[in-house]
Amino acid sequence: MFEFKLSRMLAVAERDLRRFRRNSAFLVPMVLMPITYLVILGKAMGGDLRDLPVAIVDQDRGSAAVLVHDRLRTLEQSRELFRLSSELDPKSAVTRLRQGHYRAVVIVPPDFSEDVSRGTRASLGVVVDNTDNTSANVIEAELRRAFGATGGGDRIAAAAAPGIQVERVDVYGHRDFMQYLLPGVIALSLFFVAMLAGGIILVDDRARGIHEGYFVTPLSALDVIGGLTLSAVTLGMIIGTVVLGSSIVIARLPLLGGIRTIVLVGAALFLLALGLILFVFTLMARVSNPLMPRALFGILNVVTFFPSGALYPTESYPHWLGALSSLFPMRYAVNALRNLLLKGVGFQAVLPDFVAMTVFALVMLVLASFLFKRTL
Repeated sequence: MFEFKLSRMLAVAERDLRRFRRNSAFLVPMVLMPITYLVILGKAMGGDLRDLPVAIVDQDRGSAAVLVHDRLRTLEQSRELFRLSSELDPKSAVTRLRQGHYRAVVIVPPDFSEDVSRGTRASLGVVVDNTDNTSANVIEAELRRAFGATGGGDRIAAAAAPGIQVERVDVYGHRDFMQYLLPGVIALSLFFVAMLAGGIILVDDRARGIHEGYFVTPLSALDVIGGLTLSAVTLGMIIGTVVLGSSIVIARLPLLGGIRTIVLVGAALFLLALGLILFVFTLMARVSNPLMPRALFGILNVVTFFPSGALYPTESYPHWLGALSSLFPMRYAVNALRNLLLKGVGFQAVLPDFVAMTVFALVMLVLASFLFKRTL
């Protein structure tokens, strides 16, 4: 039982290595996967935030208010940290923040300049969208740094620094990181369904000759794709609903918006499941080796999920990574689910995300139909 010869061991090793040589295509994912993780994760996590949309509401319009404007413009132009807009009314500005137009609203209250000139405490309000605590904390820290010290000989600036107190208001109350992760977890569950039903099972069925059996019948390629897609989307909706309900309970997330939110979340799950499944169908349309979808699983995961904004704000991404993430529906689904579940927004706020996911699904449907028709 424990007898062995080196020559026999080498013969077995040689035979096994020849198998890899015959399937050299599988070596590519082995090399690309760790490199892809390094590049994507290295650029998607922990980068400097840029172009955060921030509104200014100036109810004072005095000399100290001008200082506030100047410093915010400096942060916008020198560091590209903010993308500033002006609002006339705090209420409308906060409403637009709730709809996702802004990450923060800076409010310069009446008598702000008078308080500064008297040397008394002058409150500078900053209302933040704390569903993304990373961005909210960065905005608060930068404002405190900007108004906590001054340079130069400007008398107003020198007097302003000690008297200005930045006061943060979280517009959504307490939100922890688990709640921030919830939309990404739901989207990830649908990616797993797409890879299983649209990739692994699909190619396994093809290898067993099941697809050839379909075309003995009058079924067209579109009939087959439609049936397979309907089956996979149904599975995705079931899995997504279970994960959604479990995650809401675990994260202790209150359901804002009631029935409207439930309906819109269901629509977001459907569009994401449809797009991802058709995307995987398209990739696997010409694949016949059952090992290929398993080999590509990790690469597709890191390319679609990690740059989606599920773990870190997309404003930190370099331009090429932002462009890559905008090609896939995961980014739009995470944004829509986060707005719906954590903010309770209405249909208009998520309409751009729904349109992007619909267009992606239609493009993938056309490509999948064309490739399946030529393959089967």
